[in-house]
Amino acid sequence: MKPKLLMLLLASVFFLVAASPAIGQEQKMSKDEWQSQMSTATQRITDLKSQSAGLDTQKVALQAQAAKLDADVKACEDALYAMLGVTRADVEAYDKELSDMEKRVGDLQRMTDAELLAYKDEIGRMNDRLKEMAASKIALIPRYGERVHSLQDKVTALMQSLSKEKTYTVGTWARDRDCLWNIARKKDIYDNAWMWPKIWQGNRDMIKDPDIIKPRWVLKIPAGKELSREEKSAASRYYRKKAAAPASQ
Repeated sequence: MKPKLLMLLLASVFFLVAASPAIGQEQKMSKDEWQSQMSTATQRITDLKSQSAGLDTQKVALQAQAAKLDADVKACEDALYAMLGVTRADVEAYDKELSDMEKRVGDLQRMTDAELLAYKDEIGRMNDRLKEMAASKIALIPRYGERVHSLQDKVTALMQSLSKEKTYTVGTWARDRDCLWNIARKKDIYDNAWMWPKIWQGNRDMIKDPDIIKPRWVLKIPAGKELSREEKSAASRYYRKKAAAPASQ
């Protein structure tokens, strides 16, 4: 007998005995009453055993049914894979790669546009790989084709976020403390003040002197996480000029 059923039976007997008047009370249980209650408890135990046996039989039947369904599903999948010319191992590898990519895209979607700039190449490679996965015969299986197309839409949105030109409208020094240094250090711009020459060089049509920018100017914020050689060279010239200025006065 299973432990849980045994505990249930013992609890039933204990309840029946405990509910009867205890020895020493004014009204004592007669022999006939005691035998009647024991008979009731015995019948209850028999009924519970019968119910348990019935449940065990149902469980075995359901397990056999589930096993047959699993076998039928596997047989159908094997037939489908054979028709597509792929193996179960191929499908499992495809599923894992797709799952890993879904998790990674979720991480990227939580980033700001400025943070995404650091992963531009990775997003491009992911886009190329999804095109290959969409062309795979495995993508003809609806559950995989739908996942691939959904991922392609999300990666396309990420690429559009990277491709759109980012701008910044200059505020006042008194209120916003806006200068190229402070603008570059903003978290949603570069989160790095030393990147200010990139803004300067990307807006040479407006900014003649990097120390002078005016309120309401709409500055282009070039993409990138590092200064180019030209931008570094422009910064060096600026710093040399600033260093030489006091000596020339």
